[in-house]
Amino acid sequence: SQDSEKVSLYLSECRDLGVPILPPDINTSELHFTVQPGGVRFGLGAVKNVGEGAILSMLDARKSLGRIRSLFELVEQVDMRLVNKKVFESLAKAGAFDQLAPPGSAGPLSWRARIVAGLDRIVDHGGRFQRDREQGQTALFGGDFEQKDGTDANAGLADARPWSETEALTFEKEALGLFMSGHPVQRYAEALQSAGAKRLSEMVLSEADVSTAGIATGIRQLKTKRGDRMAVFMLDDEGGKVEVVVFPETYNRYGGLIADDALLLVRGKFEREEDTCRMVAAELVPLEVVRDRSIREVLVTVPARQGSRDFANSLRSVFERHPGDRRVSIVIDAGPTDGAPEGMRIKTLTQRRVRPSDLFVRDVEALCGAGSVVLK
Repeated sequence: SQDSEKVSLYLSECRDLGVPILPPDINTSELHFTVQPGGVRFGLGAVKNVGEGAILSMLDARKSLGRIRSLFELVEQVDMRLVNKKVFESLAKAGAFDQLAPPGSAGPLSWRARIVAGLDRIVDHGGRFQRDREQGQTALFGGDFEQKDGTDANAGLADARPWSETEALTFEKEALGLFMSGHPVQRYAEALQSAGAKRLSEMVLSEADVSTAGIATGIRQLKTKRGDRMAVFMLDDEGGKVEVVVFPETYNRYGGLIADDALLLVRGKFEREEDTCRMVAAELVPLEVVRDRSIREVLVTVPARQGSRDFANSLRSVFERHPGDRRVSIVIDAGPTDGAPEGMRIKTLTQRRVRPSDLFVRDVEALCGAGSVVLK
């Protein structure tokens, strides 16, 4: 894999120049970064835990197939001695298989989760197919997932719990060394603005009491000379990083919140000295809690085609599993019609009140589709 910091630097320069960064894609990416009509395409060689031999084997398979249509088709063609389960997992987390999602798929959060959950089945199929081919058996009946009738072989993957946006972005960073689809803190921008939190790029001078937010990384659990527990970690927002020091008194209250990839608001003292800066934490708050405090209303958009009684009961049961004090409005999206080219949207206030947590959003979006929940 290429050096993550160098890759991040190059991509930042591309963004500054207005050049779009295209995500890795099993059908259009090469080994290295390439200039394509839409921008700079991520190279498969920049994905972590994916060796050059594995990539070259997949590129050979793509060349022989013309286009990879499914993961089952791919594992039939690659050298399974070079391309193992970890390779597929990293590529899935990086989004390299997003374009293989079957028609009507619930979006990348659901599709990536299905791939990772089904990897044993996919890899087993490849190994079995290649053993049979060596013994001359595949020509008789064809593979388990051969697409004779034009159906999508990816439909052979079982359903799985969709990842939350935070999970997907964290996995993306794990695979690529950077956030490709946007920093997870972006989702909380409005709530953080309401809470008076500053972005790290805005924190130029020392301040006695200031709030900022980001994702916790590089956590070090320490002990003082007296044996009291404390911690130091890096807080990373989309514009920079700052070291956060959590002394024992604060650690005793908030230490349980400090975990890898935790999304936190940190309030405390910001100290800048020449080229170094740090936050001495006085309070830590999960960003989900910050957002909860700022939300007045939950909007759920339901496509009109989902008008069945079973669907309504499923949605009602989701609301019942997440009781809270925020009211829910249902927006029925009828879509474009002959009489109304823009479509028709009908909004109705329900009697339900919910807690709009990440889990609530994920459960609703698993039913109604990605982007169906708006928190205001």
